[in-house]
Parts: sequence; C-alpha cells; structure tokens
Amino acid sequence: MKKKQKVDMAIALCLILIGVILLILPLFNITNIKWLNIAVFSLYTILNSIQFILTKNSKDYEGLHTALASLIVLIINLIFDIGENPKHIAFILMLWISLMSIVKLKKADYYHDRRDRMWKVRAFNLGLFILAGILTSINLAYTSSVQVIVIGFFMLIHGILELFDPITKTLITHS
Repeated sequence: MKKKQKVDMAIALCLILIGVILLILPLFNITNIKWLNIAVFSLYTILNSIQFILTKNSKDYEGLHTALASLIVLIINLIFDIGENPKHIAFILMLWISLMSIVKLKKADYYHDRRDRMWKVRAFNLGLFILAGILTSINLAYTSSVQVIVIGFFMLIHGILELFDPITKTLITHS
C-alpha cells in the first residue's frame, strides 16, 4: 500500500471516529450544536491540512481544497450566531456539502481525464455523499440531542465513503 493510500485511510478512520464520538455525546448531555459544529469543522480542517502536507508529493490537492472548504464554513460558523436554529444549522451543513461536492467532483474529473476507472467510484461516492447530506439537512428540525446524533451519523457515513477510494486502489493494485 502506498503512503498516500495509508494517509487517506487513516484520515477516513479519523472521520469515522469523529462520527462515533458525536453519536455518543448525547449520552453525556453534550448537545451544544454550535460548539460541536465548530469542533467538528476545526478537526476536519486540521485533519485535511495534515493529509495535504503528508501527500503533497503525489500532487493531489484534494486535502488542501477540503481543508479550505471546511475553514470557510468554520469561519462562517464563528462569525454568525448559529445557535440552535435548525434552519441555520441546515444552511451551514448544506454550504459545507456544496463546497465538498465541488471538491469531490473535481477529483472525479481528475480521474476521468486520466482515463482511470476510479472516476466511477468517485462519482458514485459523490452521489451518496450528496444524498446523505440532503437527508441529514432535512432531519435537523428536532431537539439538539437528535441533531447531534443525525450529524454524527452523517459524519460516520462520510468517513465510510472516504474509505472507498484507498481500499479500491489497494484492491486494484493487488489484483
């Protein structure tokens, strides 16, 4: 397995861990959605910055673009008072999903331009990501503990979807 695939897999596992932690937090009555959003987007920005630094030799800028998208949403989350309003939370999440979709589409196009069959996996992954994001944004009209659980499931799904790329690449190279 190449270094890039190992780093991508480690980042995806960290995303899954973030999702699991978010799923557990309501058990401890930690449901302040504004601070949890700030923490999640901060972690996501840091993780993807690290991913870009570790894989910059592969000339893959997906980590940098993802970190920038997360940083933009983090700054918007810090500047505006999001509070517990489900519409504001859904807006922030849909903004992040839109920015991430552009990054993922750019990566799928990169594979397509290189005539790599991975573009099909990335396109399928993008469709599932958008579908999960829309379903998550629709279901944020409940109490704050349910909002944390819904966002936790979304992050868990997103982490699992991010595992597809390194696992598929590893399986293709070993077959």
